[in-house]
Amino acid sequence: MDIATKYNPADVEGKWYEYWLKNGYFKSKPDGREPYTVVIPPPNVTGVLHMGHMLNNTIQDILVRRARMTGKNACWVPGTDHASIATEAKVVNKLAAEGIKKTDLTREEFLKHAWAWTETHGGIILKQLRRLGASCDWDRTAFTMDETRSRSVIKVFVDLFNKGLIYRGVRMVNWDPKALTALSDEEVIYKEEHSKLYYLRYMIEGEVDKYIIVATTRPETILGDTAVCVNPNDPRYGYLKGKRVIVPLVGRAVPIIMDDYVDIEFGTGCLKVTPAHDVNDYMLGEKYNLPVIDIFNDNGTIGEAGGMYVGQDRFDVRKQIAVDLEKAGLLEKVEDYNNKVGYSERTNVVIEPKLSMQWFLKMEHLAQIALQPVMNDEIKFYPAKYKNTYRHWMENIKDWCISRQLWWGHRIPAYFLPEGGYVVAETAEEALALAREKSGNTALTLGDLRQDK
Repeated sequence: MDIATKYNPADVEGKWYEYWLKNGYFKSKPDGREPYTVVIPPPNVTGVLHMGHMLNNTIQDILVRRARMTGKNACWVPGTDHASIATEAKVVNKLAAEGIKKTDLTREEFLKHAWAWTETHGGIILKQLRRLGASCDWDRTAFTMDETRSRSVIKVFVDLFNKGLIYRGVRMVNWDPKALTALSDEEVIYKEEHSKLYYLRYMIEGEVDKYIIVATTRPETILGDTAVCVNPNDPRYGYLKGKRVIVPLVGRAVPIIMDDYVDIEFGTGCLKVTPAHDVNDYMLGEKYNLPVIDIFNDNGTIGEAGGMYVGQDRFDVRKQIAVDLEKAGLLEKVEDYNNKVGYSERTNVVIEPKLSMQWFLKMEHLAQIALQPVMNDEIKFYPAKYKNTYRHWMENIKDWCISRQLWWGHRIPAYFLPEGGYVVAETAEEALALAREKSGNTALTLGDLRQDK
């Protein structure tokens, strides 16, 4: 074949893409034809396209172009996502490289840096999509933090709150010690790890040289133990009913509780209960009214409840506490052990389960709405087996933690009153009217209200 007849993308793609744009072939306005609309799942504003985006956007482009060719009024809406955690992390790192700490800035100062970063990096993905030949209506480009989208988010938040679907409360959440924020369950990635299983001796209170053995992968959390749990059907431990054991090194006497939650076959059949640092332990703590001892600071170092380990990093303490337990004759043995450990999707650090005051969206009602059309086959999965996976997911869904301890993002429209309590409103002025009504204090001013940080 003659080289001159070979297809050369560089000679063709740019020229024709410009021609399509110039003639407005991708634009869409309502005109009576059957509409066919796709909203691009917005890629993160700080990122660049990866192979997943390429596949996703190619499929969308094929569907949109086919719809256009069959006479439908095709509209493909482009846009980007403000990506709270990823963007804030990148801005914090950039500032750190310049010798500036986030904690030294006001919220307003930090947001100026975040917007500057977004304006510098935000156009990269949109340019890449154009280079791919994506047939989007570029006049409709949206950003999840632009004025229109922000108004929508606040409006929906207030609506869901007024319907009783959004609430604020102390719950167990996934905590990212690097980004210093709560995460949703979907932002935690579980990785298989080669860990250690530590077998610890818990001395039985009031009995000489008698102990039970408890296995754990996280020996540092003994600092927050408030009980040990055994299965009431386990014949090995019936004699422990009503007794107490001493937490190793800590010296705290804690009760033995009996619950069939404990798997008789796993480990030694004895489970240490640390309600502040494990979701299942928290549920046991609620059930048996156990004290909650939070041993971690937000950054993953040991807090005031940690005795001699205060201020040390959690993983340094894990190594040191094993040495200290062995010296004290309280370490039975250590085994190699494979387990799954949760990592933050955005910062790639090990998450900590943590009790924290957060905002949540009730999911049961919304999950039912989403489940119905799939179970009725109005929406079909291919392959069909995923219908059951989806059903299992929807029927076991937990309330969604929607708050993040960040400055970059949509600020929660809750306003706290000076004497306690709060109101939720779309604007500060509406919040003031609600606050005056709620408190009966007509002299309240905007300066008296404090918006959620």
